[in-house]
Amino acid sequence: MIVDKRITQQIFGCLLKHPQYLGESDKYCLTPNDFQSRFEKFLFSAIWELYSQGAKKISAFDVENCLSTNESAKACFENSNGIEYLQDVEEFSNEENFPYYYNKLKKFNMLNAYQKIGVDISDFYIEDTFDPRAQEVNEKFERLTTADISNAIRKKLARIEGEYSKTEEVQTWDIGEEIDNVIDSFGNPEFIGLPVQGKIYSQVINGAERGALTIRSGGSGTGKTRSAVSDACYLAFPFRYNDKTCEWEQVGSSEKILFIMTEQKPEQIIRMVIAYLTGINESRFKYGGFSEEEKLLIEQAREIIKEYKDNFHMIRIPNPTIDLIKSVVREELLNYDALAVFYDYIFIGPALLGEFRGFNIRNDEALLMFATALKDLAIELNVAVFTSTQVNANADNNTTIRNEASLAGGRSTINKADNGVIMARPTKEELELIQNLATIEPNLVTDVFKVRSGQWTQVRIWSYFDMGTMRRQDLFITNSQMEPIDDFFRDYAFDVESWEEGQKQEVTDYINKLNKELKGEST
Repeated sequence: MIVDKRITQQIFGCLLKHPQYLGESDKYCLTPNDFQSRFEKFLFSAIWELYSQGAKKISAFDVENCLSTNESAKACFENSNGIEYLQDVEEFSNEENFPYYYNKLKKFNMLNAYQKIGVDISDFYIEDTFDPRAQEVNEKFERLTTADISNAIRKKLARIEGEYSKTEEVQTWDIGEEIDNVIDSFGNPEFIGLPVQGKIYSQVINGAERGALTIRSGGSGTGKTRSAVSDACYLAFPFRYNDKTCEWEQVGSSEKILFIMTEQKPEQIIRMVIAYLTGINESRFKYGGFSEEEKLLIEQAREIIKEYKDNFHMIRIPNPTIDLIKSVVREELLNYDALAVFYDYIFIGPALLGEFRGFNIRNDEALLMFATALKDLAIELNVAVFTSTQVNANADNNTTIRNEASLAGGRSTINKADNGVIMARPTKEELELIQNLATIEPNLVTDVFKVRSGQWTQVRIWSYFDMGTMRRQDLFITNSQMEPIDDFFRDYAFDVESWEEGQKQEVTDYINKLNKELKGEST
């Protein structure tokens, strides 16, 4: 324990001459615990009591009289020669130096407290004057404040805590070390998400960007699931049939995706995939009655799906919880290097409510936690995650860009998302305003209200989406005032491709084979 009796003596001498220091609580704070011995504690208590009673200056005899009412204090004062002690400290003290001695006392007391709980204080003060570091350390101690000491010790503890409690979720970077990698990556296509359906839509949200969460909301019947299936197909299958040229053509990529269903059955999704590939309206599949050419297209779709079966992986989780989704996705992607995960849509189900039973969690908080879990998975597994939510009645108010206020269950759901969009059917009034902007009348408008990785937010994308074939064509884009953005494609960057060596030629050869079959030519 660090003890310097000279400091204590100066403190008492100054307080006898100027007890008003005890009233300057904004500068000084002394208690009996700031002193080491019983004698010193009794002295301070007497001085404090005398000051509290209005004493302007205190003598040794005043202290003696004050302590005389307490037999234990009186005996301690007499045994320690209290009168002589106080007279000496009063004579040799300089009240103008009280701030210096006060701060030094507080610093010593702080170090003693840290030392008592096992903290090494040798970087701040060394009692052993024969220690070679003593002079340097102790000179530095004179310039330190109590705040300096506590901050330094906090930093030490934080470094230790960070070293041993850090997980993969907590990472640090040195900007000076990372700057070269960032600049060298400019223009690298791997940092641009591969396209999904809709050239404008892809440009706005940066495609299937790894590590990003996209939430596409809409009312019932606006095609949330069908839009997800169409985007998944666009990423998973490198070609589809063009009913105008009557040939198979290279459209899309050849990447692995994971599609998580909640309400649908696998056969429903598969029918959508066949419709996307062949261009045959899905509603016809239940009735049959196909032409010979259509039968051949369906057989070719069967062949394509089997050939690229590793690209489109399906899971059904009808009653999801956050822990279940995390567990399933991690397990699936452990041996399945997917580019994107499509989770049908976020909703409050019995299992999710049960997961938070007893925690008094509101529905909007549960939805936010679910969205947060999806975002965490996107970063942890380096995949693009797409999902959707329902909207409330506010979505019918289309006087401005639809935004998070239109989300069912609470606007906070979108907080963790990188991209937030809302799909709706254009109203009669909207169609009248944009009737001269395209030769095809749009049947879908996508309001973009949140984008983290691009400039295009608070815009509206006008599209034609064939729900029967899951084919989407973006027609044009407007700002929130319904004014067309004519220079949108000036910096268009979604001609990016991600083919492995020889894969592009294999796709071309496969297309040629399919088209020869259509023409009845030998393959």
